[in-house]
Amino acid sequence: MLTRSAPAARLPFRFISVTLVAVALLPLIAATADAQGSSYQAPLPAYGSTLTFGTGLASIPVAWVSPADGDLFASISARAVGAGSYRPSAGGSLWDLTQSLELHLRGRISFGGSLYSTRTQQVGGFGQFLLVEQRTDRDTWVPAIAIGARNIGSSRYQDRFVTGERRIVDVLGDTGLRGGRGVYNGSPTAYLVATREFRYASGGASVTVGYGNGLFRETGGLGSLNSTRGTILPGLFAGYRYVVPAGEGGEMTFMLENNGFDWNAGLRFTLGHVSGGIYLTELEEAKGVPDNGALANFTKAAIAFSYNASLPSIVRGSTQRAEAAEARLELKRIEQEIEQRRLITRRLVEQLQTAARVADDASRKQQQLLIRQLDAEREALKDAQKRLDELGKKPPEPGGRIP
Repeated sequence: MLTRSAPAARLPFRFISVTLVAVALLPLIAATADAQGSSYQAPLPAYGSTLTFGTGLASIPVAWVSPADGDLFASISARAVGAGSYRPSAGGSLWDLTQSLELHLRGRISFGGSLYSTRTQQVGGFGQFLLVEQRTDRDTWVPAIAIGARNIGSSRYQDRFVTGERRIVDVLGDTGLRGGRGVYNGSPTAYLVATREFRYASGGASVTVGYGNGLFRETGGLGSLNSTRGTILPGLFAGYRYVVPAGEGGEMTFMLENNGFDWNAGLRFTLGHVSGGIYLTELEEAKGVPDNGALANFTKAAIAFSYNASLPSIVRGSTQRAEAAEARLELKRIEQEIEQRRLITRRLVEQLQTAARVADDASRKQQQLLIRQLDAEREALKDAQKRLDELGKKPPEPGGRIP
């Protein structure tokens, strides 16, 4: 028989939740003090891809859209989700892959799609619109605010792990589904989210709070099979991140969040356009893969890799490569022209020397003609050398790295 966790059993986890938030706020207080004591404000650190739906923290969205028009984020994550049944295999875990692709436009809109599982081949769309952008030209506590949706067009049986429509409900069988259990009504899942950034000279921090339906609050009527021990309030999600520089061009990001059901933490390293992270999810649950444990009832590990590129830069890079190829052909043509004109010049000089040794009217006329031809070739050679020098001073980038 399905039962819900007793209220008394949830008290320790609420205490743990408050403790985790308090610990996470300590670096934020230091960051705020640093920001107030310094006139320098570094650019806001960019966000990376979540484990499932576009940019954000570990799993929750943030009120942020890339200010670079045309930014494209591609990511792949792998989560140890167990065997995916009521009795996971004693061997441990099964890695489940999720892939996503997201495009950012005009600093206001982002949208994309996720392939939830390479085994079930289920796809869900997602998108977000930035309603309010955090001001950076003056001190204000007004956060960035965005609305969005995820799990668009996918199954109503899809749970918060988006690993396939029968990853939790398969333990109930057809009888459970006919009884209405396991229906999450999370397609689509709508949300409202606010994010407040704190900038300082050596990095940044942010706090995010939001509310959503569907995947942020629906349990599918599964009772204890879909643990809610990490829930603060149904539908409420929140998160915190702390960013510090890590070497030249690198950043280290610490993340702590509650996605409406679970406490998750992550550590991501970013170098240029490439990011990699490790995560622990459902920190409030049992460690390892327990016997008779459903998918929502044990702590899991995850890894993720992402790459972001700029579509305008890709187009610009293609143009530069085409220009570089054309320039290389032009260089070769000019070099061949110079070599040919040097040969003609040497031949004219030899003919002029021969004509100078013959003292008659015909040879003098030939000598004058040769001098004019020689002067013309020297001017043409000088012009070709000048074009070659100019092309060498300002060469287009011959196929440099695309950002």
